[in-house]
Amino acid sequence: MAKEKEEVIPVAGPGSKIKALAPTVRKHFKFEGAAVFVDFSTNSVKALPAEIWKNEEIQRKSTKFLGENNRLKKLPKTISDLENLVFIDLRNNILTSLPGTICKIKPLKTLLVSGNQLKSLPATIHKAESLATVDASNNKIKAIPKTINKSKSIVLLDLSDNVIKSIKKNIYEVGAQIILKGNRIIELPDANVKNPALKMLDVSHNSIAHIPDNINNVLTLTWLNLSHNDLSEIPKEMGFLKYLTFLDLSHNSLETVPEELCAIEFALKTLLLSGNMLKYLPKNINKLKRLQTLEAADNALTGLPPNFSDLKDLKSLELSGNKIQNMQEMSKLKFVEHIKLARNEITVLPEDLPNLKSLISLDVSGNYLKVIPDNICKIGTLKSLSAAKNKISAIPETLGEDQLITELDVSHNKIQGFPQDLKKLRCIEVLKIAGNQISALPKSLDVMFQIRTLDVAGNSLTQFMLPKTITSLNIAENPVFHPKDDDKSIFSQFAEKDHARLITVLDASNTKLPEIWDSICKLRVLTVVKLTQNAISVIPEDFCKLRALQEVDLSKNGINEIPDKFNQLQNLRKLNLAHNSLKEFSESLCDLHQLEVLNLADNEISILPETFGEINKLTKLVELDLSYNRLANLPEERWDVLASMKVLNVSFNSINMVPADLPYLYRIEVLNAASNDLTSLPSDIVKMTGLKSIDVSDNLLEALPEGICKLPCLTNVNVADNKIKQWPSKIEALKAKATVNMENQSAYKQRDAPDDALKAGEVQTDAEDDSKR
Repeated sequence: MAKEKEEVIPVAGPGSKIKALAPTVRKHFKFEGAAVFVDFSTNSVKALPAEIWKNEEIQRKSTKFLGENNRLKKLPKTISDLENLVFIDLRNNILTSLPGTICKIKPLKTLLVSGNQLKSLPATIHKAESLATVDASNNKIKAIPKTINKSKSIVLLDLSDNVIKSIKKNIYEVGAQIILKGNRIIELPDANVKNPALKMLDVSHNSIAHIPDNINNVLTLTWLNLSHNDLSEIPKEMGFLKYLTFLDLSHNSLETVPEELCAIEFALKTLLLSGNMLKYLPKNINKLKRLQTLEAADNALTGLPPNFSDLKDLKSLELSGNKIQNMQEMSKLKFVEHIKLARNEITVLPEDLPNLKSLISLDVSGNYLKVIPDNICKIGTLKSLSAAKNKISAIPETLGEDQLITELDVSHNKIQGFPQDLKKLRCIEVLKIAGNQISALPKSLDVMFQIRTLDVAGNSLTQFMLPKTITSLNIAENPVFHPKDDDKSIFSQFAEKDHARLITVLDASNTKLPEIWDSICKLRVLTVVKLTQNAISVIPEDFCKLRALQEVDLSKNGINEIPDKFNQLQNLRKLNLAHNSLKEFSESLCDLHQLEVLNLADNEISILPETFGEINKLTKLVELDLSYNRLANLPEERWDVLASMKVLNVSFNSINMVPADLPYLYRIEVLNAASNDLTSLPSDIVKMTGLKSIDVSDNLLEALPEGICKLPCLTNVNVADNKIKQWPSKIEALKAKATVNMENQSAYKQRDAPDDALKAGEVQTDAEDDSKR
């Protein structure tokens, strides 16, 4: 009997199915019930396989399309053939445009395209029937689509961090939340519109110097963020926005706030005025009957209006960083729950402090207090007290007697002793007494059964008993005994006390540790360990068993090698090994795929692994510091694996060439390659569209690529101390938008042959030698 032929399923066209695709393509599809998720995220692909647009099963069943963190330059028009897509994520690619067909996908609700190079959104975006959320932040978009006001579905449009210079008044007719922060807008458009619908507008971090007088026409506004602009005044008509519940005017140049603003009597709940030049608040501020949050930190306030205590609904008051000398007016606020008065000029707390019958937290740190008065103990609702950085010499004996104090911060004062009976403070969860003159802690510390965080850094402690519930411990800068000197030392207790196993955060910096004690390596739930500025020369293998570690700081020691098993710390996010004696960049570091910050500055590293790009799994690395080492060059290939990089510092080495692949790190914001031997920069630098700051001073550059003047986000350029003779044709345009340092160009500049006694980056130029003779 003849064998039946197996059915051949086509890859594309009618009847095609996902299972017919090649395994290398098929692995990017995930099934969830009847739905299919297309997942090409973080694969460094430049183009997507053509067959995925022609496969019938993909077309009918795909509901999510994930293609973020790649190098995609183009999205084909056939994206609309995936007719059931609800969610598209194309963040962090190099797309310059989106096909208009994307607006024909009827079920599409979410479109995420931030971190690309888009110059515009599709003009027909208002025709997308279901589109509710559009995130196109961090692109090169110059304008909001003209017909955006015709959209009936969009509820959130995020165009922050683009290059938009102006907006049309039809923006007021969009019934959505519009985010335009971090653009180049200098004014809001005239608000003479017939059908206002705008509810929420964020134009923070722009250069807005003018608000139209008829802004009150946009009566639908309930939320408005104008922070971080150039406003020197706001129109009194803003007081007629009678439905406005949130207003942020912080970080401008306001000297006054108009009294008319207080006409928003029953709507305004949050008013943020921090970072201005206010000497006083509106006299009629008490008319804001529903005000719950008021922030006016970092101004020049010396006091509050007489009727301030009429603000019965006020729950949170932030007045830090002013010139307030007393809190008399505040002590009448019977219903306020949180007060921050840090960094003022307060010398004493008022006698009627107990009138604050609802107070939960009080911050008076950074003032001139010598005493915490006993009457503070009569505020029964008080849970958190911060009086750090004053001149306080004692803590009231009755503190906590009729209170449930959970947080107490009296760091950096002149306290020599601590209350012996801590039963009154038995509810404390966070205790910070760093930077005082305490030489002993009371034995009754053992009765604090709720304490989780204990910070005793910078005192004179040699030993104390470890509380039973502690999870975060800071003993830095204390002369604590070590196990070899005292078998009851705090380090010995880590091994002997079962409750030490609860510790997740340990800071034992500057405690003269000669090594990482075995007892530290037994704290298996540690997530953060800081052992900086000690005398450690070796990282023991047992340290690599601390698998829960997320942050490690071993800087300023004498470590000369990283153990091979260091790659077992797979949860590590921050690693600081700066100021040590490392001679190699350990390949084990390349396996730490969760790492976000790596600091290897000021070591003796002369080379990165040849296979740096191939073995590298640091796909989440945001910040890399290799400054002050002995690097002569950087690996040429596969820098694209560091796709998330934002800050790269390779200054003070002897690097003579920028890798050709480096410009493909197009999310980089800060690039520092100062004091190297660079003779040129790649013309592809124009691809680094997110670059905000570049420092290539003290090199051997003879020219700059023209593309450097086209980088849209560049605000700081340092090319001083080079050999540049000819400047880019558009250098004046660059100087108009950025701070450019072009000083000290010398055609005769050259490097001396490195002296072995000098560290890379410290090699002098001929010009420097001459100046010192």
